[in-house]
Amino acid sequence: MSFVSFSRGSAVAWSTAAALSLSAAGIFAQPTVQTQAQIHGGLYELASWAEDGNLWVAATGSSFAEGAKLIQVDGTTLEQIKAIDVPEARGFGMAINHSTGTLYTTNTRDGSMSAVDIRTGEVTVITDPSAEGNPHLYRIAIDETRNMVYASVAQTPGQVWVVDGSTHTLDRVIDAGGSRPTGIIADAERNRLYVSNIGDDFISVIDLGSDRVVDRIPTVGGRSTQMAFDPSTDRLFVGNQGSNDISVIDLNQMRAVRRVAVGEQPVGIGYHPVANQIYVANRRSGTVSVIDGESYEEVAQLEIGSYPNTVFVDEVTGLVYVTNKAVRSPRDQEPVKDPKGDMVSVIRP
Repeated sequence: MSFVSFSRGSAVAWSTAAALSLSAAGIFAQPTVQTQAQIHGGLYELASWAEDGNLWVAATGSSFAEGAKLIQVDGTTLEQIKAIDVPEARGFGMAINHSTGTLYTTNTRDGSMSAVDIRTGEVTVITDPSAEGNPHLYRIAIDETRNMVYASVAQTPGQVWVVDGSTHTLDRVIDAGGSRPTGIIADAERNRLYVSNIGDDFISVIDLGSDRVVDRIPTVGGRSTQMAFDPSTDRLFVGNQGSNDISVIDLNQMRAVRRVAVGEQPVGIGYHPVANQIYVANRRSGTVSVIDGESYEEVAQLEIGSYPNTVFVDEVTGLVYVTNKAVRSPRDQEPVKDPKGDMVSVIRP
């Protein structure tokens, strides 16, 4: 799941409003998988558009569903509304700037980013002409206050792209201070980025006033990949693929204060502020772990299908979405469609 910027005031306001509606509906008893649907092939990240409540899904295509697309679906039924073909810029990471109505993707295989006008469908491809080869762009964070977009570049030494949201051009490239940065969070109040480095298992804290790494926080886990943020308590939650757990980072203490065992190969992770729950996609286990944000006990383990990959928490509805990758056929054999892969799942907390 990609991230917009967070501020403590907005988080509290949303949490209060959402808590009233969700608690009234009585949906915090037990998280359940509400709906599942195969949308297209090669599904990756998701984001919702606050203006109409619909969900966008990045799809790179497959043998059974050709063509890279950005697909808009109904956030409850998962019925397709429309699709934008993006054959030259296949999106993997995704985030939406709700202030400008712009959807951003990282085009990992093509070494670029895209800015998509949600209302018109116009696509602007963003590149770095000075880059050697194709930068391995991974995840996106947006600071809506400053209209700046940040993308992690998973290479060694690691980088962060900084894109000007008003012009859709690359403003500068920052040294991320680690090996293969993957997860990225924008903290608008502190004007900082938090970047997880899968290559050496620590969080780079980048001050955006100076574009310098001002701290390095060990995750105490293995192959630390993606992150979620709770701005109300200044906690980062980090998924560790190699050690099959998540790390809880206290940003006031600048250290890991807890490790919580989950399923095998946790990749995607999201935090639900109203339910105070952490959702973790365990790729190899085929499950989503739901962890209580206070006790750190497991609330539920949901069977979700083949290779759960990304998690997105909708800030308006409070629903949680997960995408699945599909099982591939062995090399030199005819492809066989995976009935439990390339799905979007809707989870109601």
